[in-house]
Amino acid sequence: MKVGVFWRKFRNVELQRKISEENTYDDAYEEAFQHMTALQEAGFDAELIEWRNNDPRKTLREVFSKGIDIVFNASSLREVAFLEAFDIPYVGSGIDLVATNKATRKKILAFHQLPTPKFFVVKNSRSIPSHSLNYPLFAKPVSGRGSAGISEENIVYNLKDLGRIVDKIAKKIGQDTLVEEFIDGREITVGVIGNEEPKVLPILEIQYNSAKTNTYEHKMLDREIIKCPADLPKDIEDNIKETAVKIYKVLNVKDFGRIDMILSKDGTPYFLEINTFAGLTMPKGKAHSGYMGYMAQAEGMSAAEFIGQILQHAIKRYALNEKRAYGLPS
Repeated sequence: MKVGVFWRKFRNVELQRKISEENTYDDAYEEAFQHMTALQEAGFDAELIEWRNNDPRKTLREVFSKGIDIVFNASSLREVAFLEAFDIPYVGSGIDLVATNKATRKKILAFHQLPTPKFFVVKNSRSIPSHSLNYPLFAKPVSGRGSAGISEENIVYNLKDLGRIVDKIAKKIGQDTLVEEFIDGREITVGVIGNEEPKVLPILEIQYNSAKTNTYEHKMLDREIIKCPADLPKDIEDNIKETAVKIYKVLNVKDFGRIDMILSKDGTPYFLEINTFAGLTMPKGKAHSGYMGYMAQAEGMSAAEFIGQILQHAIKRYALNEKRAYGLPS
């Protein structure tokens, strides 16, 4: 079976570069190379394929000419739309989830009575509605990733500061702002792999090193204090995992995903967002260490076992063991 590992320049830092190009080291190639190597170690015929934003036709010709059966690491909405349009099997969630923004996901989960902070979405400071949310609030791009545009000033304590941050996000990133109540608690993230019977990896806690929240620099420059497995009472841990699986299924996540939560002081795991392109890199090499990589390491998995299992879930989902999925006609 031939696996194409997609990679794209600036995949993790493209939004942050709109604000500042400082501290925006692009590790996209190193990340994809680690995935390719892991798949090769797992026994798959894998090679890198660069996604070309300016001419996807070249990417399509490369997929055809190399006889790719399945693509690993589709890394943004465009790639997923491309793969679905040409009926190319791929690892990860579909356009139904990838195209929805953070607010839409929160609405879906609120409908299913799963805990998430109260929120609203706003375009600019002039359109901030009257609301009953309690300060402090947290303001972030509604479709951001990689903590792009997040600094400690995103925690706001009054209307004036909220308007300033909303306008900054609109001007610099070109997005609406998701405004939600800031929950005082422990930041945790939960990695899940699989489909019919999802497997929850060891829970990871992110502690801040001289910071109030997980800012872009704090996260992408590996300044966090990582605790994995998180030190949690058994009943709290079980509730977090059960809630994570419910979220995973309700949102129709495919193959793998990472669910970010705040564990409040009363033990409630509040959903913040889900990452369908979660970092999978293990803590080694030049690439930024992915949270799910830390979880896999805590589970005792090698990179080959971890990445290989995720791929196997997608292969099973497409029933690729029964037939060749794609490639040039023989």
